[in-house]
Amino acid sequence: MVSDKRDGLPQEFVALAQQAAAPQLTESALRLRFGPRSGWAPAPGQIWRVTRNDVGLLVLLLEVGVDSVNAAPISVESVHAADTLPIDGGGTALGVPVTVWPGLRRGLSVGVLDRPVAEVTTAVVGRVIGWPTRSEEPVSDVVRRSDPAVSEARAMLEDDLAAVADVLGSDVEPLGPEMTGEIDFENLPPEAFDEVAERLGVSMQVALDMIDGKRVSTPDQEMIMREVLGGSPAAAALPPGLVTELQQPRWRGLVRQCGRLDRITEEAARTALAYDVIAMAARQTGGQEPSWPDRIRRWSESHQLDPDAVG
Repeated sequence: MVSDKRDGLPQEFVALAQQAAAPQLTESALRLRFGPRSGWAPAPGQIWRVTRNDVGLLVLLLEVGVDSVNAAPISVESVHAADTLPIDGGGTALGVPVTVWPGLRRGLSVGVLDRPVAEVTTAVVGRVIGWPTRSEEPVSDVVRRSDPAVSEARAMLEDDLAAVADVLGSDVEPLGPEMTGEIDFENLPPEAFDEVAERLGVSMQVALDMIDGKRVSTPDQEMIMREVLGGSPAAAALPPGLVTELQQPRWRGLVRQCGRLDRITEEAARTALAYDVIAMAARQTGGQEPSWPDRIRRWSESHQLDPDAVG
């Protein structure tokens, strides 16, 4: 389900918010209900918008872990079929009929959670969790009991879920540039570093950080380093706690701001932010494990970026 956005909201929400029945879907109303972005904490029973690139859909969170969630897709319409759970307009804060597709539930990385939009009761969550999955119910039976329109809607949701779930591979994608060859530092002339910085168009310090793997590099930049240095950097290991923290939806707006400033993808921006934060943490705490949320906030303040911005 591909949707345009305005002021950080899915276009279908903007249209609904313009109706008297759904004023609760405006940006200000959602912020009032769920608080600032940096305080968002996914929980079972919440309906979230999930996105990756130009693919977005609504899901109901059923179980929430540290770095992944179990969720079922939702369509903003009333669909009555053997494998759907319609909810009328009074059953959620959306104020419009929606349909949960329990049989399509699956695991997703928390990194694709974009924003909370509503909640359902614990009774609804319990019904969805107890529902047979598509693998437990013969597909032929489901299809036979569905009309073509329902089958098409189900197929589109499956495709969108697959596209969103692929964002982090199986569930987690390692941060950092891919190692493509070791650099023979002992035999490199000093002027090689000057040439790299000049061809990359960055300062010597930034160039050295990229060579050390402390700062993310684009494919074009890696090609330049391979040409001059005979190899590209191997990324320094990132603390698992920082990797997990930066995948949380409360920091997604900050990651997107960084991506726009550096003109890189969201995944690359998350990597670059991680290395910047760890560099700050190393200067301030030495070898002690810092509080990553505090470090991320301090980094954003030092760069005059707002973690609570829509992003």
